[in-house]
Amino acid sequence: MYTTSKAMINNLASVVETYGFIPNGGRVYYLQRSQPPFLSGMAYEYFERTRDFDFLYSILPVLAKEFSFWQNNRTITVVGQNNQTYSVFLYRTNSNVPRPESYREDLVAASTLPDDAKPLFYQNVASAAESGWDFSTRWFADKKSLAKIETTSIAPIDLNAIMCWNMDILEYLFKMAGNFTESRKYRDMRGEFLYALQYVFYNISVGAWFDYNVETRRHIVEFYPSIAVPLFGDCYQLLNMAKPQRIYDFMKALGVFEYPGGVPASLAKDSHEQWDFPNGWSPLNHMIVEGLRKSGNPEMQEQAFRIARKWVVGNYKVFNSTGHMWEKYDVIGTIPQPGAGGEYAVQPGFGWSNGAILDLLVTYSDRLSLPATTDLSPSATNTPEPTTSDCNFPFPFKINVVISAVIGIAMYARVL
Repeated sequence: MYTTSKAMINNLASVVETYGFIPNGGRVYYLQRSQPPFLSGMAYEYFERTRDFDFLYSILPVLAKEFSFWQNNRTITVVGQNNQTYSVFLYRTNSNVPRPESYREDLVAASTLPDDAKPLFYQNVASAAESGWDFSTRWFADKKSLAKIETTSIAPIDLNAIMCWNMDILEYLFKMAGNFTESRKYRDMRGEFLYALQYVFYNISVGAWFDYNVETRRHIVEFYPSIAVPLFGDCYQLLNMAKPQRIYDFMKALGVFEYPGGVPASLAKDSHEQWDFPNGWSPLNHMIVEGLRKSGNPEMQEQAFRIARKWVVGNYKVFNSTGHMWEKYDVIGTIPQPGAGGEYAVQPGFGWSNGAILDLLVTYSDRLSLPATTDLSPSATNTPEPTTSDCNFPFPFKINVVISAVIGIAMYARVL
């Protein structure tokens, strides 16, 4: 597994060496847009488990190169709530034509727009694809229609938290490599960037981080799991435990922890977009779990376990009934099932679903267990409280997840 993981990371690194970033897919027509920046996180996880210093020395210039791509090509200067200027990150591709892989869909979607509005529309659509959230009301000005998409006007809190996380990773990895000058550079960069997260993205009255519209200079005060990514990336002052508690309270008050299958991608119920209600996605649920788990707050940590249990048991039930893992799941149904919506049929597989399940099985191996009943009927959907025991998921389920996860990592996953 370590050998395979290393080879996959090195394969992605070779792409960065050639193009400066990891394209949205492995075809030439994806060269106008990136994947979200998770390569540093992959390298960190591998190094932490292997202490492979030869790998570390070879990968660090590549990680710095990818980081520079985002700095040089995906930033904008904004004025924060304290009237200071900050450089923040956003998804903004150079493409302003229909996506080759969805050419017909984009032409149809733009058909009602005036010709002079179409290039910006296509750029916003491609930028949403770069984000991985294609599509969601998160990017729509009216929270209803793809025709009102405005991705390039939005500085996403999750992207900025991921970049903050990357600064922390690069500080650590350069220090481990003995390059203290570069380590200090990323340490100082992160220290300054925390102010951007505070004064650009944090809404004091609500007590949570939100996407920021750079045109209107307003927060988009809506629930999306992305608002929890600063917890995942430890992008807050660790001594300020009030912030994790307040964002947890905000999410709890909205009821997002109450759905039987996990946390939905939004609370927008009528959009029919795949990154909206009622779909739940593995990378989003996984990042929420990790953010709450690492908080140091017992109530939040217990909530993390409850979400993990729902996600694992729900995935298991769907696997048991369909023979597949899936890219997304319906989190509200009395009978767990794959998700729906968007431009294409729900996909079996699936790299990030397998990877998230595998990590949750390991993280909570001392607590996760199947329900006492093996009944998979609707009446058995609500998972009873488990007793503390070794994880007793059937071996075929676990081994299929492991094999599929290794294969799935090789795909250009959208978020994880």
